[in-house]
Amino acid sequence: MKLYSIKMRSSKDHNHISGAENIINEGDLEKGVNLLIKRALSHCKGSADSINIKIEEIIKEEIDIIEPLQVTTVDVDNYEQGLKGVRIVLNNLGIENEKIDKILNLFIDTKGMRGAILLDIHTMKRLEYDKNRGIRATYMDFQNSKINHLSKEKKYNSHFIEALALASKVINSPYIIGEICCSDDVDYTAGYIACKKYGYIRFNHLKKYGDINGGRIFLYDSSIDNLHKCINYIENKKVLIKDDIKLNKNLSYEELKMINKKG
Repeated sequence: MKLYSIKMRSSKDHNHISGAENIINEGDLEKGVNLLIKRALSHCKGSADSINIKIEEIIKEEIDIIEPLQVTTVDVDNYEQGLKGVRIVLNNLGIENEKIDKILNLFIDTKGMRGAILLDIHTMKRLEYDKNRGIRATYMDFQNSKINHLSKEKKYNSHFIEALALASKVINSPYIIGEICCSDDVDYTAGYIACKKYGYIRFNHLKKYGDINGGRIFLYDSSIDNLHKCINYIENKKVLIKDDIKLNKNLSYEELKMINKKG
């Protein structure tokens, strides 16, 4: 059976509301498109007045199959503690405090971008070709629709599944050492930092409830420099992620600090 990429982008009054995508079987196309349209019309930011749907056939031989990142949730008391947790992980990746300050300042100020900031971790320069749009990570999904939003089981939260799929693809790039993300949905406060060393570390709070801001930063390693290949992989490579999601036990903020001390 043929595979298709379906993408949805929606806006209201020319302002971006939401986007989503899946790689699905031909037989699920109608259902998948209807679900994406429903999502655009019932978003927490309001009902979209413009919806774009893009459907493309995917050549199976062009798809890479990769492992999902292991998932650890850190239970924090508030978003300030969550940001401190992100700082701990970045510090343990060998990033200096002065650079971490700049990263977190950028992260807090990524509102309104459809894509991600691509930040050179050595020079601290932004590398997106279009600073307003950012870099769009696309063409990724889990292999089995039983765990994505088409599933009747609804085994996992759709925010989590989509974020884990994106992070697993991005961190699979040899040019990316980490990603920081928080949704701009006003009713979703969780966010994460992902990296090769620790996997996907989810914080239950990374912003205030009701905050309209949110964004994503990809940390680029220019010591193995090939910017064109990096961007082409993130934006164009077709990837399916294996379904065996590995959930580690939840950590407290204090336990996260102990991991940092162990290195």
